[in-house]
Amino acid sequence: MSHFEPSQLTVSQLSCERGSRRLFENLDFRVSNGQAMIIKGSNGVGKTSLLRILTGLSQAVEGRVCWNGDDIEAISDDYQRELLYIGHQAAVKTELTVRENLQLLLRFWPSDRFSVAELADVIGLRQRLSVLCSRLSAGQLRRVSMARLFISRQTLWVLDEPLTALDVTFIGLIEKRLEEHLQLGGIVILTTHRGINLGSQQAIALEM
Repeated sequence: MSHFEPSQLTVSQLSCERGSRRLFENLDFRVSNGQAMIIKGSNGVGKTSLLRILTGLSQAVEGRVCWNGDDIEAISDDYQRELLYIGHQAAVKTELTVRENLQLLLRFWPSDRFSVAELADVIGLRQRLSVLCSRLSAGQLRRVSMARLFISRQTLWVLDEPLTALDVTFIGLIEKRLEEHLQLGGIVILTTHRGINLGSQQAIALEM
C-alpha cells in the first residue's frame, strides 16, 4: 500500500544547451509511484543538467517538466514540498560539527523515528558527533549529506551520484533505503556511474 498520493513526473520534448553546445534534445519520459529512473552516461552528456532542470534549479531550452499534469514552474512551492534533491556535492556546513549538522536536518525535517544520536548511528558516525565536518573524510561528509534520506517524507527523490565516496557497507544501506522508499510508493530519479541494486523494485534505465 502506498504511503504517498498518486504522483507522476512527466518530461516532454526536453532540450538543454550549455553555451553553444546542445547536451540533449527531445527527451521524453514519465516516472510514477514505486518507480525508479536510473540515468547513466559519460561525463559531460548532461546528466546533472537534466537533474537541475527536473528540480527547477535550471531551465530547459525547450520542453516541459510536469508534476501531476501541472508545469513545475506554475506550482513551484507545492512541487518543492514534494521534492528532495541531493546534489553531487555534499550539502554539509563544514564549519559545524556532525551533531550540529544533524540537528539542523531534524529541525527542518522533524522525525519521530530518530533522535540526533540515533540518526548518527544509522550513518555510522556516532563516535564522530563532536567532530567538525571540515575534519571528516569525503566518505564521512557524504554520509552526513545522505542522512536526510532516512528522515525525508518527500515523494520524489532526485539524487546526483548518491553512491560517490561511500564504502560497500554504506552503499548497501542506501540501496536498502531507496528500495524501501519505492515500496512505500515513492519515486526515485538518480544518476550513477556504477550498478545499483534496488531489489525487486521497478527501474527504468535512461542512457544519455
